Amino acid sequence: MADEKVDEVKSEAENADVPKKEPENLVVDGYEFLSAEDVKKAELDKQKIEIIGKKIHSTKVSDLEAVYEKAITNKIFSTPVGWYYLAKLRDKLIGAGVKEEDLIPIPINLKITKVDLKDEYHPRQYITPPPPKKKKNVKAVVFVMGVMNLILLAMVIAMFFIALSAESDNIINYKQNVTNRYAEWEDSLKEREKAVRIKERDLKIQDDTDYGKDIDIDESE
Repeated sequence: MADEKVDEVKSEAENADVPKKEPENLVVDGYEFLSAEDVKKAELDKQKIEIIGKKIHSTKVSDLEAVYEKAITNKIFSTPVGWYYLAKLRDKLIGAGVKEEDLIPIPINLKITKVDLKDEYHPRQYITPPPPKKKKNVKAVVFVMGVMNLILLAMVIAMFFIALSAESDNIINYKQNVTNRYAEWEDSLKEREKAVRIKERDLKIQDDTDYGKDIDIDESE
């Protein structure tokens, strides 16, 4: 019966006409609150306490314990005004012989100290600080640059070597190839002139041109 009356107290207090005007001060039963909204909640808790006192007249320990537990389970009170009433009721039950460990603790639904809880939500930061720049190792950079320069130099030397040894003409070996081909052509021409002179001699053809004067003809041929 006691717990049913507690439910009636909660419904009756919430449906009761609460003055709409703003309070002149923020103090309720010796507690000073920070906002008018908190004052209204404290006034509502005060009304609930008065209704409980009017509806529940039993002094039986079991009934008082049922009221205490029902008020906590149903979260009847939400301000220090109501918590103080529960604390007095708790002391009364302990004084009547109820063991303290058998009573539900009074929950305080506010955080006294600013401490981050494990399950507390933290919004994600949209602006993340840039990562710290790593200091460059000067010696390592110089070593890597030196190795790269040596590799490039070796590649250039290899390109020149390939170009010089190539049989096809290119910008590097063009002059040398032309000179070699000219020398080959000149030797071939001299051989042909020599053969012509020998043939003229055999045929006893007189030729006074001097284009073959530098050609040595062996008389035994």
